Amino acid sequence: MFKITYKEEICPTIFAMKFSAPFVARNAKPGQFFILRVYEKGERIPLTIADYEKDEITAIFQTVGLTTYLLSYKDVGEYVSDIVGPLGTPSEIKKYDGSVVIIGGGVGIAPIYPIVREFKKLGNKVITILGARSKNLLFWEERFKNLADEVLITTDDGSYSMKGFVTDALKILIDRGEKISQVTAIGPPIMMRNVCNLTKPYNIKT
Repeated sequence: MFKITYKEEICPTIFAMKFSAPFVARNAKPGQFFILRVYEKGERIPLTIADYEKDEITAIFQTVGLTTYLLSYKDVGEYVSDIVGPLGTPSEIKKYDGSVVIIGGGVGIAPIYPIVREFKKLGNKVITILGARSKNLLFWEERFKNLADEVLITTDDGSYSMKGFVTDALKILIDRGEKISQVTAIGPPIMMRNVCNLTKPYNIKT
C-alpha cells in the first residue's frame, strides 16, 4: 500500500498527486514512469514521474477513464494498492555547447520538469516551450520560469500568451538564430511528429 501525501486539482480534470514511494523516488531518473493500481483487483495504468524528491514521487494525470476517475476521488492520507517502478529508459542528459529546447504539450508538460532540471544542473542553457489548448489547461508556468533560462507559452485558442502551437514558438527560436543542440518534446503524438518535421531540415537533434 502506498500513501497519498498531496493532492490538488491544478486545472479542470487535471490532478497533481504525490505518493510516498521511497524506492521509486530514490531510483527515479528523468523520463521514467511507474505503474499504479488503485485497488487490488483494479486496472494497472502507467503514469509518468513528474517529480521525485526524498521519499515521494509526483504524478500529473487527467481524468480520462475509470481508473483515473477512481484515483481522482482518493484523498490525502488514503492509499493506493500498488506502485511499481521506476520503469522505462531515462532521458539522455548531457552538456551541450548550444541551447537545449524542451517542449511539453498538454499533460506532457509534467514529465519535462525533471528533464529541464537535470539539464540545468549540468550547466546547459535551457529554453522551455509549454503548449496548452487554452489558459485554463496550462499549469506549472512559475515552476518552469524559476528553472529554465527562457519560457515560451502557446495556447491553441489564443487565450493566453502566443496564439498557436508549440511548433510556432520553436520556429521563432530557429528564425532568430538560436544555436539549438537538442530538442526534446513530450505531448500528443501529432505534436511530437510536427516538432520532428520542423527540426529535420535544420539537422537539429530531436
